[in-house]
Amino acid sequence: MVTRIFLCNEQTEPEIRDFIREAIADIAEGEQYIVTWNCGNIQTLKVGDRAYFKRIGSVNQGYFASGTVVPADREYQLKQRSARYRELSEAYDIDSQANNFRVWVAWDACVSFDEPLRTDYLRQLPHFQGMPLEPQSDAGVFREEYVRMLDREWERQTQKAFRAGKGISLVDVYYRWGLEDIQQGFPQDALESFRQALKLNPNFIKAYLGLGDAHVSLREYAKAVGDYGKAISMRPDKARLAYFKRGEINFLLGQLQQAMADFQAAIDIDPNYADAHMSLGNTYFKLKSYEQAIACYSRTIESSPDRDLAVFRRGRSHYILKEFPEALRDFSHAIELQPSNVDAYYYRGLTYSHPSIADETLAGDDLRKAIVLYQTQGKPEKARKAKEFLETLAIDSLPKAKPRSTYAIAPSESAQPEVVVETAQPKNTIVNDDEETSELIIETQPIEIPVSSPISSEEAIAAFASSEVDSPDSSEANAKVVEVEKLVEKIVEVEKLVEVEKIVEVEKIVEVEKIVEVEKLVEVEKIVEVEKVVDRVVEKFVDRVVERIVEKPIPFSIEDPSTAEKLAMISVMAQYMRDGWMVRSVDKSQVGYDLECTKDGLCEAVIIKSFTSDRESFAISAIEIENARSNRDFVLWVVSGAAENPELRCLRGRELFEQFDLDPLAFAARVRQAAVQLEFAPVSLEMPQFE
Repeated sequence: MVTRIFLCNEQTEPEIRDFIREAIADIAEGEQYIVTWNCGNIQTLKVGDRAYFKRIGSVNQGYFASGTVVPADREYQLKQRSARYRELSEAYDIDSQANNFRVWVAWDACVSFDEPLRTDYLRQLPHFQGMPLEPQSDAGVFREEYVRMLDREWERQTQKAFRAGKGISLVDVYYRWGLEDIQQGFPQDALESFRQALKLNPNFIKAYLGLGDAHVSLREYAKAVGDYGKAISMRPDKARLAYFKRGEINFLLGQLQQAMADFQAAIDIDPNYADAHMSLGNTYFKLKSYEQAIACYSRTIESSPDRDLAVFRRGRSHYILKEFPEALRDFSHAIELQPSNVDAYYYRGLTYSHPSIADETLAGDDLRKAIVLYQTQGKPEKARKAKEFLETLAIDSLPKAKPRSTYAIAPSESAQPEVVVETAQPKNTIVNDDEETSELIIETQPIEIPVSSPISSEEAIAAFASSEVDSPDSSEANAKVVEVEKLVEKIVEVEKLVEVEKIVEVEKIVEVEKIVEVEKLVEVEKIVEVEKVVDRVVEKFVDRVVERIVEKPIPFSIEDPSTAEKLAMISVMAQYMRDGWMVRSVDKSQVGYDLECTKDGLCEAVIIKSFTSDRESFAISAIEIENARSNRDFVLWVVSGAAENPELRCLRGRELFEQFDLDPLAFAARVRQAAVQLEFAPVSLEMPQFE
C-alpha cells in the first residue's frame, strides 16, 4: 500500500467547507466520512491506500484531511460496468469520463480548510529538506521515506486543531472514548476503543498506553506490562511514560529491580522527570536504601519544588537514619507546602519527642493536630495510634521533683549522739548548667550538736544553747548556735519546697487526667455530631431535597454562583448516596476537596465545580490542582444545568489537565472547546482509580 496525495482548489471545489463540517460531525460519532474524489487518469489506486488531501491555490497551501481508499458500493463499482475496467480496483466509481476516474475515500481526520498543515512549515523542518512537496498531479504518490514523518506532523496538527475546536481525528475520538471508559469503570469497553484506534493507526503509541491502563484496571498486570513494552519498542527514545508506567506495575508486583531499571530508563530519556525520580526514591525506600532514596527525593524536589510528598518522604528517610534536624526541616517544609499533610504532623511530633530533641510542648502540639486531621480524613486507626502516643508522652514528660540536697538528723555511732547536717553536693562538685539548681543549696562542714537522744531541730537548738552558754568559750558557742539556727531555718524552707513540688506534681498528673477525659468527651461529641449530620443528610437530601432538585426546576436564579455551587454539591451527594456510599463534607477542613465518600473499603476525595449560563470557567485552587496530580482518590465532578436538569461529568486523575486549560496565575480552568462536545452522563462509582 502507498500514500496518495489528492489535490483541492476551493475555486473548483466550492463545497469543500461543507464536506469538512459534515466530516467533523460524523467522525465525532465514531464514523468515517465517505467522499468521492477525482483522481485524473491514474488507474493504480488500491483499496487500503493511505490518502492525504491537500489545499492548493494562492494562500494557506497544506494538508487538511486524511483517510483511506475504500471499496465503492457494488452497484457503483466501475469494474462491474464493463470488462474493459476489470483490472481496476473496487474503489473506482462508475461516474467517470474518458481518462478521468473517480474513487471512494473514507476520511478519518480533518482540520479547518483555513488552518491546514502548511507546506511552507514542512519545508522548514530539517527532516523534510530535499523533499519535493509540490504536487505533480491528483493522487500522486508521496515518497515512502517521508511518510512516517508526515504522519507524525499530521498527528500533531490534528491534536492541536482538536483542542482548539477546529478539527477532529477518529483515532483521537476512539482514544478519548477509551480513556473515558477506564475512568468511568468500564475497562473492557476501553480495550475495544483502543483496539479500534490501533486499526486506524498501528503506530499510535498512546493507544498501547491506553491498553496497558485498561489491563491494569482489570488487574491483568502481565498483559499491561506487554502493552507498555510494545510502546517502548516502537519509540524507545520517546517512551519515558511507557517506561514509567511499566515501572509502576513492576513496583506493585514487588519486582523492585525491574522497577528500578524502568524508572532509571525514564530518567535517562528525561533527566527532569519528577515522577520517575519520585518513584525511584520510593523503590529505594522499599529496599531500605535510605541514602539513595534521599538523593532521589532531592532530585524530585529540584524538578518540582512544590511536591510536598517528596519532601515528606525525604524526611521519613532522615528520621529512620536518626538524622533528626534534617527530618524536622523536611517535615516542617512539607507542612508549609501542604497544611493538610497529616503524616508530616505525626512524624514531626515523633521527632520532637525524641530524647535528642525532647521538646514535649511542640511534640504535643503536632500530635494533637495529627489526631484532628486523621479523624477529619476518616483514618480512625491512625488517630487512635497518635492519641495513645500523646497520652504516653503527656505522662512521661512531667517534671520530676528531685531536690539537689538531702538533710538527715540521726544519732551518731559514737557514745555521744549527734545531729549531722550535710550537703548532698560536695564542695568540689561541678554543677551541670543544663540542669535546674536550687538557691537553697549551701556548702558547709558537718556541725555536731551533742544530745542524749534524737530530737527535733528546735529542741536541738535549745539543748545546744543551755549546755554551752556558761562555758569559758561562750562567745564561740553562741556563734555556733546562731549558725545552727540559720541552718535549721533553711532546712525547714527546703522541706516546705519539697512538699510544694510534690503537690505541684500531683496537680499536674490530675490535670493531665482531666485533659484526657476532656479529649474523650470531645471525641464522643464529634462522633455524635457526625451521626446527626449523616442522619440529617439522609433524611433531608435523599428523601426530599434530592427529589426536588433532580426532577423539578428550582424557583430561583441559578445565575448566582453560590446557588449553583450548592445545588451542584447536593446533586453529587445524591448520586453517591443512591449508590450506597457514605458521604462526609470536609470542605471547611482545608484538605483540598469538598466531600469524602467511602464504600466497601473504597475512598474518593471529591471536588465539585459548577457551570452557569454566564460562565464557561470555574475557579480552582492550588491545593485542588495538587490533589489532581498526586492523590490516587481524586475525583472532580463538573455539574452543568444544576437548577433544572443537572448533568454530571466525572473526571479522574490527570484528566483535569487534558480537558481544561489552566491559567497558572489565577488557576482559572476553562473547558477546552473539543472537550465541550463530549457528552455528560452519570457514571458508575464502583471501580477504584489506578494512577
